[in-house]
Amino acid sequence: MSSRTGAYIFPSQVHVDDELRRRGLSKSMDVLLDLASDTLAMDFRSILKNGTEEEVNDPRFRRPLINIMGVAGWQHDLHTRDIQPVCVAGMSLGYLSAAAAVGWVSLEDMVRMSHLMASIETEVFAETDYVSVFFYNCDTDKVFDELRSQGLDSMLHLAATVSSNQFLGACRLSDLEAMKPALMKAGALYRAIPHSFPGHCALMETVRKRFADEWEFHAPYGNTSLPLVSINDCRPYTSGETIRQHMIDQFTTVLDWRGIIRYLAGLELDTYVVLEPSAFVVKSMLLDPECGLTPVTGGVTGDL
Repeated sequence: MSSRTGAYIFPSQVHVDDELRRRGLSKSMDVLLDLASDTLAMDFRSILKNGTEEEVNDPRFRRPLINIMGVAGWQHDLHTRDIQPVCVAGMSLGYLSAAAAVGWVSLEDMVRMSHLMASIETEVFAETDYVSVFFYNCDTDKVFDELRSQGLDSMLHLAATVSSNQFLGACRLSDLEAMKPALMKAGALYRAIPHSFPGHCALMETVRKRFADEWEFHAPYGNTSLPLVSINDCRPYTSGETIRQHMIDQFTTVLDWRGIIRYLAGLELDTYVVLEPSAFVVKSMLLDPECGLTPVTGGVTGDL
C-alpha cells in the first residue's frame, strides 16, 4: 500500500466539444457506455459518434456522460497513480459521480438520478430563457452591491461561489443586457453558458420538489471505508441516504466550492487529483489567489 495520501475531486458538468467526444469514446469507457445505454435505453456510443451539438449537450445525455467519465477516470487513475485515497469530493454534478465511484450508490442509480434531474429541469426551463452564467475576474459581493444600488439585484440569482474571484449565477438571458452597465461598473467579466439551465438557487424550488417526490434508489448501499465530502456543508459522510438528501438539497442551496477546497487543504495530503473533464475546475483553482491546493489532473485521456 502506498504511503502517499491523496484526495480525488470529481468535476461539474461541462460543454461537450469534439475533444470531449473523443475522450468519451476511449477504450476505458466501453463498459460504462454500455451500462449507461442499457440503463437509460439511450445509445450513448451512437450519440457521441453521430449526434449534433444540441444532442450531445442535451443535459439528459450530457450529465450521465460526465458522470460515467468521472467514474472511468477514477478507475483508471487508481491503477496508474501511486497514492492511497482518503476521501473523495465532487463539484455540483461531480458529487454524484464521486458517490457512485466509491460505492455509495450503484452506477445504474447514478445515471438514472442524473437523467431524472435533467429531465425535470428540461420540462421546467426549456421554454424559458433562463440560463447559467459564469462570472470571473470579479468580487462577488461587489457585483451584487452594484446591482442592488441600481435596483437590479432581483434579476440575478447567485448559484455557486466558485473561488474568490469567480461565481456562477442564473438569470434570464434577456436580463443580461439590462444588467450590463452595473456588471461593467463592478468590473465583472461574464459568459452565458450554452445549453445550461439554472442551478443551486431559489429558481429550482419546483425542480427540487418534483425530484424529491419522484426519486428512489433501486440499489442503495454504503461504503464505510472512504468518506464522501459533501458540497453542501463541506463535511465527510458515510450514508447512502445522506447522499440522496444532499442531492435534493443541492437544488436550492447556494453552493460555496471554496469550502471544499479549504477542507481538503486542511487535510495536508500529498496529492489532490482533479478528474477529467477537469479543465474548468483546475482553471478556477489556479486563477484563485486564495486557493490552498495545487491540483494535478487525472482520469480518462482518450488515448487508451
